[in-house]
Amino acid sequence: MDLVPRVVLVTENGEITNRQLEALAAVRDMGSMKKAAASLGISAPVLYKYVKEAESRCDETVVRSDSRGTKLTPFGEELLNRLDALRLRTQDRDSIHVAGTLVSELCLLSAASALARRGIECRVTISTDKENLRLMDEQRVDCVILDDPLRAMELAEKAEGVEIGTDLLLMRRSGKNFIRLAFGAQRLGFRYLEQEGIEFHVSDMIFEPALLDRTELSYFVNRSLVRRGILSAKGALEQGWSTHAIMALSCSDHDDNREFLAQAMRAGIYPKG
Repeated sequence: MDLVPRVVLVTENGEITNRQLEALAAVRDMGSMKKAAASLGISAPVLYKYVKEAESRCDETVVRSDSRGTKLTPFGEELLNRLDALRLRTQDRDSIHVAGTLVSELCLLSAASALARRGIECRVTISTDKENLRLMDEQRVDCVILDDPLRAMELAEKAEGVEIGTDLLLMRRSGKNFIRLAFGAQRLGFRYLEQEGIEFHVSDMIFEPALLDRTELSYFVNRSLVRRGILSAKGALEQGWSTHAIMALSCSDHDDNREFLAQAMRAGIYPKG
């Protein structure tokens, strides 16, 4: 059985029905109430009723008529644009959708390129672990490569994980105040400080790794970002205790998941050792 999701818009005054929204869309497309009604196979008075019901739900005028015809007001256009955007989010697509972060970007893009050479369409999202996991929870992504090994452990029962490489942290010590990078195994680093009883305070968070080269604060950063030349991290030392696996989590049964994982393992982050 094919299940098709339907978007519903609700205001303080109640639900704007799908039929009312179809009426507004027909007015937008046809430019007149009469033509819009004909396109829907209903009478003009019925169409007018739907439009007025939609306006009562919104407490806003959604159409405006003049000698040249009928069109949506700016509010009406915004309402349908928002509806169109929401509908697009609910549409299933055949292409595989994979997600990762700046740490796994090179691996992710290499694997996606390998799939593209085989004629497999691959959609790629580069974001933070938090955002990528939200996509996973919404069932909008087929595979996620995680930076954070602690998150991978927490999700072990929720999604099947495959190790695609290893990484470790570098730490630059410059006092107890740390700046936190939005990518990488940051939680692993700060948990180590807690376990060792080392006093620290996270002063800020940044998204651009190169900014670490300009700070006077302490920080952790993944070695892979340094090896790729994204920053120099002068004075930062490798932390042997921090070696960890980079995990890819399968979030669906998409036909191309297995091939993507195989290509991601070939690309890797960095091999062990």
